[in-house]
Amino acid sequence: MALKVCVGDLPKTVHFKDSVAVDTETMGLNLHRDRLCLVQLSDDKGDVYLVQIRKGIDCPNLKAL
Repeated sequence: MALKVCVGDLPKTVHFKDSVAVDTETMGLNLHRDRLCLVQLSDDKGDVYLVQIRKGIDCPNLKAL
C-alpha cells in the first residue's frame, strides 16, 4: 500500500484496472457555496491517491477517470 499526494490533478500516468473507490471532501456542507477540495481514490492494490483540488484548475485527468 502506498499513499500518494497529487496537487491540482491526478497524474496522466495513473491507471486503475478493475475498480476504484472514491471519497470526496468539500469546504463545507452547502453544495452551492462550498467547493470540492479533495478527492481520495483507492485502487484494487490498496494504493491511495489524495488529489488536492486547486481553485480554477479543471482537472482533466480526474474528469477522464
